[in-house]
Amino acid sequence: MDEADESMSAQDTLAPVSHGGDEGDTPRASAGERDGDHDGERHAERAAILATHDRYVVEVIEGLNLCPFARRCRESGRLRRVIFDLLAPQPSPERCADALAELSAEHPDVEVVLLTFLTPEGHPWLEAEVFEEHLRALRDAYTALLAAGRGPRYYMVSFHPKPRGDLSRPLTQDSLVPRIRRTPDPVIQCIRADLMDDLRRQAQIAAEARFRAEIERLPPDLRAMLAHAVQSDPELSSEIARNNFTRVGDGQGRAALERLLGELAATRRSAGA
Repeated sequence: MDEADESMSAQDTLAPVSHGGDEGDTPRASAGERDGDHDGERHAERAAILATHDRYVVEVIEGLNLCPFARRCRESGRLRRVIFDLLAPQPSPERCADALAELSAEHPDVEVVLLTFLTPEGHPWLEAEVFEEHLRALRDAYTALLAAGRGPRYYMVSFHPKPRGDLSRPLTQDSLVPRIRRTPDPVIQCIRADLMDDLRRQAQIAAEARFRAEIERLPPDLRAMLAHAVQSDPELSSEIARNNFTRVGDGQGRAALERLLGELAATRRSAGA
């Protein structure tokens, strides 16, 4: 087993979230943690850390209704997690890409994969820009696997514990996005491209239907002028961003978001390295 393999404990099962009586598997210890009390201690630490990640999915993303398909994806078993413990050697972009391809081959119905990096204090990836470099390298490595005929296409975005962007500027629907994407550890979310493309098509159809319904309320001359000017939003993410800004951009919604993220960050710090 090479060093990169030792850094990964692939949990190719449903993320361990208890919901509706369905509880996922307990996370396994990584390959380098097999001896004595340290093995048991790290196993318990990892379980506590991953519990905070599961809370982020259930309490933040689902609980605040920030993603329209998150709950369905998790409850149907199509959300999966690959865990990289960075107390072991840091995995290369190529190893991460290979793990994603392997999981996709074993579970062809997977829709979302969370590459989750359990990151100790002082690790370079706790700097958001440094972790973003790993994401860019991972995209390149996975593109090479696609060219070789391995794996489905994914859209990949990073989530990170530290707030990103200019915190002194007024919040907008776009600048809110990285504020929401504050997971207990660095995470790369990989969403199946075919799923996202289908959702975007559905969003476009719905947007056009809403627009045409509005047109029908206008005087005939304006209706005729606008009937040929329908331009639905080409980006599902834009619609989600608008809805999320309405829900948690200010007021009680924003307070609830910050409270939950603060609780998760504090729980993560107390859980260990």
